[in-house]
Amino acid sequence: MDVKLVNRGTEGELLLSGDLDTRTAKDADELFAQLADRFDSITLNMENLNYISSAGLRTIRNLYLRLFKKGGKLAVTNMNDNVMEVFEMTGLAGLLNIR
Repeated sequence: MDVKLVNRGTEGELLLSGDLDTRTAKDADELFAQLADRFDSITLNMENLNYISSAGLRTIRNLYLRLFKKGGKLAVTNMNDNVMEVFEMTGLAGLLNIR
């Protein structure tokens, strides 16, 4: 998975591409933790994210919790149908601000 950061002051947008799976989740979780400390709000732009596994979902949940605990917000945009289906099946879709 590749991540590009667009810095908007107190908000960061992460452009995700590739697969967020068991192989990439640990690095993503570490990066997301750093960015949750840096930004008040984060948008995950998943336009080019092809696949997400349960390990990838945990990294998104962890990011949400880190931001929530400090009063921040997480938004998710541009999910393809396959990724959205995984979010819906696990109930994570109801927790997140999906645009």
